[in-house]
Amino acid sequence: MVPEPDQPDAPEGEPEQPTSQPPTEPTPPAPPAATPPAPPAATPPPDVPPPPPVPPVYGPPAVPAAPQGPPAYGAPGAPPAYGAPGTPGAPDAGAAKPGLSTGAGIGIGVGIGCGAHVVAFVLMLATVFAMSTTGPNVLGLVWPFVLVALAAIVMLFFPKTRGVAIGMLIVAAAAWIVVLGPCIGMLGV
Repeated sequence: MVPEPDQPDAPEGEPEQPTSQPPTEPTPPAPPAATPPAPPAATPPPDVPPPPPVPPVYGPPAVPAAPQGPPAYGAPGAPPAYGAPGTPGAPDAGAAKPGLSTGAGIGIGVGIGCGAHVVAFVLMLATVFAMSTTGPNVLGLVWPFVLVALAAIVMLFFPKTRGVAIGMLIVAAAAWIVVLGPCIGMLGV
């Protein structure tokens, strides 16, 4: 017996047995699980214009910058000179100077000037009472105030006392404008 081409070969030596079941057709493979549809590709809204193109750069081509700082002098490997910037013992440019600032000195000078003018006023009154028999004169009235101004002018020559002297001279100028000038004018001396 010759096997049919549709059916598999029967083993040799065994007779073919009829089957009561009809041959079944192969079942098609099950479709894959339902996948969610892919979202559409993100596109910008139609009302947004594309970015403008980069404008061309005109002029000479960019040249790398030269190294900053002065050239190194001296023999290679030689230690830097004493006091050169960045070496131990060199003064730091950003370090605060010792002593008071000019603003603090001016404030202190204004206070000293006010006190000095109070003392000068007392000396002026003492001079006026001492000169009562001869009559007051301009030099007898102003000598204490001129003395305060001269002391402040001398202090201007020294850097440590310059701020204090400026404050004293500010008070001296104000005293002459506000008090002494009008008083001497009213006295008619």
